[in-house]
Amino acid sequence: MANDNKLKKVSDPAMIYSLLSTAKELGTEVYVWRLIGNRKVMGSVRIEALRKLRSDFSIVPQEGNSQAVQDLFGGQNFIDLYIPDSALLLRCNVKTTDAPARYYLQIPEFVAQVERRKSFRLNVYGSGEVNASFSKTVTTPKPGTQQFSKNLYDLSVGGFSFYVSRLEAKLFQAGDPLPGVLLKTGTWKGKISAKVSMIREVEPDVHNGLQYKVWRISCKFTEIDEVGRKYLEVYIFERMKSDLHAITM
Repeated sequence: MANDNKLKKVSDPAMIYSLLSTAKELGTEVYVWRLIGNRKVMGSVRIEALRKLRSDFSIVPQEGNSQAVQDLFGGQNFIDLYIPDSALLLRCNVKTTDAPARYYLQIPEFVAQVERRKSFRLNVYGSGEVNASFSKTVTTPKPGTQQFSKNLYDLSVGGFSFYVSRLEAKLFQAGDPLPGVLLKTGTWKGKISAKVSMIREVEPDVHNGLQYKVWRISCKFTEIDEVGRKYLEVYIFERMKSDLHAITM
């Protein structure tokens, strides 16, 4: 199932320069990446300087990433970048390199950015790859606490969603807090807190592969530590493929 990431193309030179300048001033983590076979290989860098008159900028590897970045640049005329904090994708021509310390890139004519939300969303439905376990206070059939363990429908650094049955849907209301949620992927687990932001019915159709009607519970993170957020940024982006054509159009 495709990821629901609507990308807009930004081609205003002043806006592109502003986005890059903000990433530089904030010291934002940036990733250079390539698809090698069916695997996305990434290296962490930061923007060191912009030269507006020359229409270029320089990047330097983050500590421990020098070799990975050098390998990604090897023999390449262009390089793809991802800036998680602004959900920005860009493809830049390589001007010159001073490997492994520094790389000079042409400021691109356009970039792609996620519309309406600040992060990419990854559909994991049917994979069983990401699970959320939590306990929730309920009032029916009698007051108490009920345990849930759900494979997720989708995931972003801002939240997640999952399907429940008709009977389970009665136990959730918009605004319900979900403290102490344990998120687990194949290689990582972490505790977060969230709240229910939306509940909606989902009818089976040819696209979703459902056999019967379910309810989708969408949740927004209210607390997630920096380590967890950074992990999810990389985890989600590493697994995205279908949305990335936007930077080559």
